Amino acid sequence: MPLIRDQAVVLRRLDYSETSQVLILFTRHHGKARAIAKGIKRSTKRRFATAIDLLEVGHVTLSARTARPQELATLTEWKSGKPLSALREKLPRLYAAQYAAEITAGMTEDWDPHQRLYDALCALLDNLCDLDQPLEAVLAFMTVLLTEVGSLPQFERCAGCGRAADKRSARGGLFFSSHQGGLLCRDCEPAYVEKRSLSPAVLEVLRGRPAPNAGATTGAFDLLNYHLAHLMGRAPLLADKVRPPQSRRPAAPGK
Repeated sequence: MPLIRDQAVVLRRLDYSETSQVLILFTRHHGKARAIAKGIKRSTKRRFATAIDLLEVGHVTLSARTARPQELATLTEWKSGKPLSALREKLPRLYAAQYAAEITAGMTEDWDPHQRLYDALCALLDNLCDLDQPLEAVLAFMTVLLTEVGSLPQFERCAGCGRAADKRSARGGLFFSSHQGGLLCRDCEPAYVEKRSLSPAVLEVLRGRPAPNAGATTGAFDLLNYHLAHLMGRAPLLADKVRPPQSRRPAAPGK
């Protein structure tokens, strides 16, 4: 099998046996790859094995048949790159990084390269090392992700009638439909079952304007997360951990 050498971020990892791991990697030039790292946890007299950690960034060599994406590639070499130890110093940073890895894994196809998305993910991980409030950085990454996979919603016109959604129509009430891929005006929304209301402040954030308040940023995150949940077929597991503490949903009784 041909060898593939690339830069990679570890999106997911699973212990396969006492000495091996199965990894989901996001590479810069080859996209998402699933690989088995045989014996990566086996120590020798000369080397202490530490395995490969989640969110680790490095240089990878894979033996793979890209024409058969259902087959696991074999990891033949891994060299760790820049350490991101500060990600684990504060929980909000770690949750934000894990959320970004989760939605990247869920929204990309095997061996489908997205260099801009890879660079955005690496930049996010790097930036999170210095952030205490990561929501805005995560929201910007979500926009890049949806743009790269061709699923960014339309926030300028109604997806039903095509009319521009200006400030006047926004005051009359706007809605968002994931199935329709964008806004719905007050006249069109009664015809659609799947929808959620959208405030003018949140709409401005989604259009790339500065957030008037923290609640608008959280609302924009919630809407894009809602859209991602529809596209992925399941809700991202870590979404609630990314929200500011005051906006998180209360835990169910007994948890």
